[in-house]
Amino acid sequence: MRSVGLAKRLSMALGGAKLRTYPSAQRKSAREIFSRRDRSYKELVELETRYLQGGPVREAIDAYALMTMSNGWYIDGEDEALVQEVEGRLDELDISSSIWQGIVDALVFGDAFQELARGAGSRANDIVAIIPRPARMFDIVTDEYGRLLYYEQFLDGTMRERSIRIEPRDMLHISLFHSGGSKYGLSLIASAKDDIDRDTRMISSLVDSIEAHGKPRYHARVGQPGEDVPQTVLDRIADQLDALQTNSELVTGRDTEIVVLDSAGVANTKIYSDLTIQRMACALGVPEEILGLGRGSTEATATVRQRVFENKIGTIQKRLERIYNDQLIDQITGRPGAVRLRFNDISPEDELREVQYVTAVLNADPIRPLASRAWAQQRLRLPVDEDDTEDVLAGIGGWDGVSD
Repeated sequence: MRSVGLAKRLSMALGGAKLRTYPSAQRKSAREIFSRRDRSYKELVELETRYLQGGPVREAIDAYALMTMSNGWYIDGEDEALVQEVEGRLDELDISSSIWQGIVDALVFGDAFQELARGAGSRANDIVAIIPRPARMFDIVTDEYGRLLYYEQFLDGTMRERSIRIEPRDMLHISLFHSGGSKYGLSLIASAKDDIDRDTRMISSLVDSIEAHGKPRYHARVGQPGEDVPQTVLDRIADQLDALQTNSELVTGRDTEIVVLDSAGVANTKIYSDLTIQRMACALGVPEEILGLGRGSTEATATVRQRVFENKIGTIQKRLERIYNDQLIDQITGRPGAVRLRFNDISPEDELREVQYVTAVLNADPIRPLASRAWAQQRLRLPVDEDDTEDVLAGIGGWDGVSD
């Protein structure tokens, strides 16, 4: 499954094919079909604000980028010289920062846009920098069939009067989740917006309640039944009670009675807080533990949640591999598919299973091995020893490393 944007996928796959169907059930112009609907500059700014100012929200979004890149990446290809050249170019381009920012922007806005800046003179066709751009300022322009034409950046926010056009070859477009028929990706924060706002309102209410009832309030009864106590006396006693500190003591006469109000405080605050943050964690697709919620669950339950999250990260890694290979690395090499970007497995258990599998294959038949040492090294992404006698003999017989 291709993981580049829908518009770019259609453009790359269909090329000059003649299409008869439209991205909508009704035959309309491109502007009417792909109307902005809820995707507006104002809406995207609100999503960005929730990421920048919402602590748990940012922690959840950053967890996707952290988990995706935590075990690193590598370049895979048969031409070792080309592999080393691409690795050097990617280090110069700071590819790790590009991937991190791309994941964050794609989850916040639905799409990430990064300019592939080219050099001058002899390097006019070389990509010399990857520059992230504000996704809230971009539109994707397609034809009536949904095929990508170009990207458009608006320079004046909501006015939309000044814009520049960027060709697809000069733009790295990253989107991770899609809705059928839409040229834009799905924002994770937009999907969880109601739960994020609900949690914010709940916490604000709890804080206001605790502040209102956290400081003890007193009711003082002064004088004897039927006595008309002067207002000046009442005011003086009220001032004294208002000035009480945590280490203050109260001493009164027999005709003064002081009762503490709101002594129970605010009840069930943890239940309310855990309820909303649990729903927010579910909406953002992260384990509850990432947002600081243990909920007294068993270790087995937490392990299942972590495993599901790792599987999701593995899927995101595959999508990012396709995006960067198609849009960036193939441009760098000029040889599509010659080398590929790969992410290391997110789970150590996956690596262990791979090692166990390779070991089992090598030891299956000691007399006539099922696979060569070179195959095992390539499978485990280890450097291959070119002087290995076993591999030389295998090559003489035309053996490709694994027996029939």
